Amino acid sequence: MRSAETYVVWLRCRWSRIWDETWLSYFFYKPCNYELFVKQSLNMEMAIVMAREADMDWIIHLDTDELIHPDGAREYSLRQLLAHMPNNVDMVIFPNYESSVERDDVTEPFTEVSMFKKNFDHLPNEVYREMHSESLHGNPNYFLTYGNGKSAARIQDHLRPNGAHRWHNYMKSPNEIKLKVAAVLYFTYSKFSDLTSRRDRCSCKPTKEDVKRCFMLEFDRNAFVVASIASNDEILHWYREHVVWTDKTEKLKLLRKGILTHIYAPMIIIQGLREAGVFRSVIESAQSSVSTDKFMESIDNIYDSDFDSES
Repeated sequence: MRSAETYVVWLRCRWSRIWDETWLSYFFYKPCNYELFVKQSLNMEMAIVMAREADMDWIIHLDTDELIHPDGAREYSLRQLLAHMPNNVDMVIFPNYESSVERDDVTEPFTEVSMFKKNFDHLPNEVYREMHSESLHGNPNYFLTYGNGKSAARIQDHLRPNGAHRWHNYMKSPNEIKLKVAAVLYFTYSKFSDLTSRRDRCSCKPTKEDVKRCFMLEFDRNAFVVASIASNDEILHWYREHVVWTDKTEKLKLLRKGILTHIYAPMIIIQGLREAGVFRSVIESAQSSVSTDKFMESIDNIYDSDFDSES
C-alpha cells in the first residue's frame, strides 16, 4: 500500500468502533501482547469488510504459525466442511491442538513437526483427568499458550471481532457449534528461535512483576525472562526441558492414551505445494483486488448500516 493509502486506513482504525468496546478497553495502551491483541481486533474488523467485498461466505482469523486441520471433511477440504454447515449456524469453533516438537533444531515447523497435543475438548474427561499431571511436561498449564481454539464466522450484517479467537454480532447472539474432529494446529515455540527472539520483542524488564505488563500467559512470561537473562546454553537447556519431548517412554504412554497424536496430512500437502512452486507463483502474482477508495467506501457503508440499525 502507498503511504497515502496507509494513512487513510490508519485514520479509519482511529475512528473504529472497536475503541468503544468495553470488553476490549482493558487491553488499550498496554505494551507487547496486549497491544498485539488490539491490533488483531482492528485487523479482523477490516478483514470483515474485505471478505464482504470479495463475496466470501466465511471468515477465520489464523496466525502465521497456525494451520487448519479439516479432519473428517470430504477431500480434507475446509471449503467442504463449511459448505455443509446448517444455514442457522453463525460460528464454527475449531479446538486447537498444540505442536509437541521432538527435536530442538526444527527450522520448518509445517513440514518437520507431526506430533501434537490434543485439545481437552477432543478427549474423554476421564483420560484428561488421569493424564493431566503427566501431560504438563513441567509447565504450569496443559497447553503452553492458549486453549480455547479459533473460530470461523459466517459473513453477515453486524458481524464484529470478539478477540482473536471468536466473533460476535452487534444485533444477536451467534449460534455456534464446536467441531468434534477438525482442529486448528498451533505450532507454538516449535523453533528454538521462537524462544530466543522473545527478548527482542518487548521493552519490559525481565522481572516477574514487570513481565505481567507485557504478556498475558504465564509460559510467555517465563520464556521472556529466560530468553532475556540466561546464557545461550541455559536457554537451550530450558527449551529442551519445557518444550521438546525427548522421553520416548513418556511420549509412547501419552500417544497410547490419546493425549498426543501424530498428524501428517498438512506437512505432506505443504511439502508437495512447495516442491511444485505453488507458493512462489502465488507470491509473485499477488496483487490487491480491492482499491483503497472502494475499500474505505465499503467500511463507511457498513458502519452507517450498523449505526442506523442501533438507533
